Amino acid sequence: MELLVVFKTKKLPRHHQFLFASVVKSALSNSNPEMQKKMYQYSENQANKMMRPFTGAIYLNKYILENGEFSIQGDVRLTMSSPDAEFMLYLYNGFVQQQCFKYQSYELTLEKIKILPQKLPKSNTVLMKTNSPLIVKNSLGKYLEIDDSTYVTELNYAANECMKSIMGRSLYEPIAFTPITMRKKVVQLKHDKFAKLNDKGILYMNAHEGNFILEGHPEDLSILTQAGLGFRRALFFGHIEMINE
Repeated sequence: MELLVVFKTKKLPRHHQFLFASVVKSALSNSNPEMQKKMYQYSENQANKMMRPFTGAIYLNKYILENGEFSIQGDVRLTMSSPDAEFMLYLYNGFVQQQCFKYQSYELTLEKIKILPQKLPKSNTVLMKTNSPLIVKNSLGKYLEIDDSTYVTELNYAANECMKSIMGRSLYEPIAFTPITMRKKVVQLKHDKFAKLNDKGILYMNAHEGNFILEGHPEDLSILTQAGLGFRRALFFGHIEMINE
C-alpha cells in the first residue's frame, strides 16, 4: 500500500529525515497511540530499535538552498509505502486528523493525502528503480560500495530481518540483485546522537540509486517492494518501484 502526503511549508532544514520521521510518529500517535508506542518505545526511557514496517521518499518541489535551509516555493511530497495496511490506514487517519505538524522551529501543513496505485511483482524476476537511495552496511557498520563482494549478502540480511519483523518469517529464498544503471550518492543524516562522529554531527553514508534487477520468490518480492530494501528504511531510504517484469 502506498500513500502520497503533500505538505506546504516555507522552510525545511537541509537534513530533514528526522523531521519527517517525527511527523510520521506524531500522525500515528494521534490516531493509534498504542500502535505508536509499541513501534517506537521499548520501555519508558528506551527507544524501540525494531524494524519499522515502512519506507518512503521525500521530494521538494521548487526550492532554494541557503544557509543550511531549504526555502520552499512549491510543495513537499512524502511518499510512504508499507505491506501493513492497518498501519497505513491509521497513518492516513492521523495525518487527516492532525493537519499541522511542528518540529523545532519548522511547521508543515497538510495540503493533500491520497492512496496511490502500486504495481507489485507476480514473477520471480523484476526490473526495479529506486525512489530514494539504497543503503547497505555490514555488521561492523561500514556502508558498502555496490561492487563490494559482501554487498548482496548484507542486502539479503537486511531483507530477511525486514521479512521476519513484518511477516514473522524468513525469506522463502535468497534474493539476487543485479545493478543496471546504479549511481553512487553519499547521503547525510544529522542528529544530536551523531555529535561524537565529527564537529558537524553528521553521519555520512554510501548509498546508490538507479535501476536494477531483483530476483527471488514472488511473494518476497511483493513484500519488499512495499517495505523497501536495505537499511534506514524508516528514514526514507530504500523506497523502490517496479518498472516491469
